[in-house]
Amino acid sequence: MAAPGHRPMKNTDRPEAGRGEPERARARPASRVSLPDYRPEKRQAAMRRAASPRTLETVSAPGEQPLLDVAAASFGHTAANIDPRVLEVVVGVDDRVRVTKARMAMNPWRQICALRIVSQTDRTFVGTGWYIAPGVLATAGHCVFLQDEGGWPKSIRVIPAKHGTDEPFRTLTSTRFGSVDGWVERRQRDFDYGVIFLDESSTGTAVGNFAVDVLHIPDLRGTDAQISGYPADRDAAAFQYFHARPMIEVTNTRLVYDIDTFGGQSGSPIWQDTAERGIVAVGIHTTGGVTSNSGTRISGDVMENLVNWITE
Repeated sequence: MAAPGHRPMKNTDRPEAGRGEPERARARPASRVSLPDYRPEKRQAAMRRAASPRTLETVSAPGEQPLLDVAAASFGHTAANIDPRVLEVVVGVDDRVRVTKARMAMNPWRQICALRIVSQTDRTFVGTGWYIAPGVLATAGHCVFLQDEGGWPKSIRVIPAKHGTDEPFRTLTSTRFGSVDGWVERRQRDFDYGVIFLDESSTGTAVGNFAVDVLHIPDLRGTDAQISGYPADRDAAAFQYFHARPMIEVTNTRLVYDIDTFGGQSGSPIWQDTAERGIVAVGIHTTGGVTSNSGTRISGDVMENLVNWITE
């Protein structure tokens, strides 16, 4: 039986069942940054500077309709009514790094996808998702269930390894999605995760997928949280941007960090990279705050649903 808030739901209303993975305590490996050229700005907690919340109503590429942050579809549409605690922010100096075209042909960058989400109200929103199996992507719950835009989307266009106009892998459109009752029925941030089901697996087989694991909380504290996704404030959500910083706080359900993010990066993978284990996803980036950003931690309950969604 699913834990409270983690009861799986799908827009096709098919039942789910399964068993979760336990949390694993292990010797803590030394983390490394996946992008060798990345040189982060040095920050101290006392010097974190809040950013002003912004929506994406005015962010667009020349000749295109404005790009809308998918978070606005669940947390409000204007600066006047959006809760600043849920908006992604740039903390201090923006030192995000654009992933080069050469690296986009490699893992894990090519496994991360730009999303174009069409709501029931025919508005298009931007987000990010990532392969966890050839036919399944993980993402934020608010990318697959838009609380204020009619619920489940009409469709989501999935673009692996998008780099400007270059889309080297097949672009796919999905109409099947999954999340949990804690997000769909309760709108609670601790349950803000979901999946996108694809009708074909050849693209996913070609690009590969993230390893995902449930790590013990002490194995996460102080290690680098690494995120790459498609922010709409940089190049109209057409390029992938990377950032890495140590975790500020880890709870049973959340990962908190001062990594720079912006609307469009909702659903991005949060990963660890160690010599012993390689790249392993440990969370899903979802929302922000006044001086930090945060994501859903891959707990045993989250892993249970991800495994079931993959193996159904």
